[in-house]
Amino acid sequence: MPAVKILLEITKNLYDHVSAGLPKEDREPYIKRLNELLDQRQVAIQNLPLTYSEDEQRMGRLILKMNETIDPLLARQFEEIKHNLSMMKKKKEKNVQYANPYQTLSGDGMYFDKKK
Repeated sequence: MPAVKILLEITKNLYDHVSAGLPKEDREPYIKRLNELLDQRQVAIQNLPLTYSEDEQRMGRLILKMNETIDPLLARQFEEIKHNLSMMKKKKEKNVQYANPYQTLSGDGMYFDKKK
């Protein structure tokens, strides 16, 4: 099978996977599959020939068209994951602060005696 056709199939799989959207729960399998597809695609890109037939050029244009959709979707999903991680970190900090409210008090306006 020609390398361009393999790349086209992997890109279609990636396009379908990303277009399905980021699941709200249990994202681990989604991200694992996404990484697998990106790794396969990277290998396929490295195996591309230097010259292309007319049919391969047509497939290349399809790949580029799908990439125009895939890239913004991946960027949006990455930002959403980053935002969710940030929110989880804030929730964790708030839970710790709620459990022990006097743990993080600053020493502003207090006198600390340095002599022992």
